[in-house]
Amino acid sequence: MRVRIARAFLLSAAFVAFGCARPAARATAEQRTAVRPDAGPNGHMVAVIPGGEFVMGSPITEPGRSEDETPHRVRIPRAYALATTEVTNEQFARFLAAVPDYGARWRRATAARFGDPPRFAQYSRTPDSPQVGVSWYDAARYCNWLSELAGLPKDEWVYPESIDAERGLDLPTNYLHRTGYRLPTEAEWEYAARAGTTTAWHFGDDQRLLPEYGWYDANTNRERMYPVAQRKPNPWGLFDMLGNAWEWTFDRRRPYPSEGQVTDDVEDSALHVANDVARTRRGGSFAYEWFTVRSAHRGDTTYFPNQTRDGVGFRVARTMPP
Repeated sequence: MRVRIARAFLLSAAFVAFGCARPAARATAEQRTAVRPDAGPNGHMVAVIPGGEFVMGSPITEPGRSEDETPHRVRIPRAYALATTEVTNEQFARFLAAVPDYGARWRRATAARFGDPPRFAQYSRTPDSPQVGVSWYDAARYCNWLSELAGLPKDEWVYPESIDAERGLDLPTNYLHRTGYRLPTEAEWEYAARAGTTTAWHFGDDQRLLPEYGWYDANTNRERMYPVAQRKPNPWGLFDMLGNAWEWTFDRRRPYPSEGQVTDDVEDSALHVANDVARTRRGGSFAYEWFTVRSAHRGDTTYFPNQTRDGVGFRVARTMPP
């Protein structure tokens, strides 16, 4: 594990119980009521989020920011669903059991990489803790399995049915228009993490409140992850957007556009996912510092899709049908 210096509550109840944030960060009533809970396959609860426009990145005055967080306006032109929690060990185990050939290959590769039992088991200790040690491709395979469970036709799946992690994969040109399960885009992730707010965290700028909402090095001693949904959710009912496990996101790692530009969060013109092109991850983890769990923090530029790390998991998303 690389350390840098520097089930769930009922979703609808969570919207009510924790919908009021600090005044500097409060989401509007319209935004809270527009987001609605729903159920997905394999025990996933999701928040259905209307599209919208927001400022992605951070102001130069925000403590802990990085230079790659240039603030810029982004428009998300679709409604999407985002899981309220990270994928857990128990959920991923059901996937491995349902696809035994792949499950056997994954266990062999995991033992070769992390030992047997894998060393990440000392960090993610319970069935309801985040599943880590997964590659971007593993997350894609899990998403295809969810699409199958949901009865979605294969022409709605986002990822190809056959995924070769050594050769990469080619995405369909309309992947954000398809309704199959997938990873969230980086913009979708930050829009959801902010939940209508503009401060460093959805609850405001007061770092003293952070332990109430997330797991990071100050309240874990870098010893372990915790079961999902044990800290308070954000105003949209999403848990563990701050810490616990890093989360893969969909996009390749690219610099942000200049300030003043408004960009649409649409399909990337580069449709081939290659192992020498980094992907994005968000959210920080139990072993990282406070500034990495800010809404705008982007993580490193060296996370490639075929790599597995013992602090990196994922949560699932999908584009909602029109």
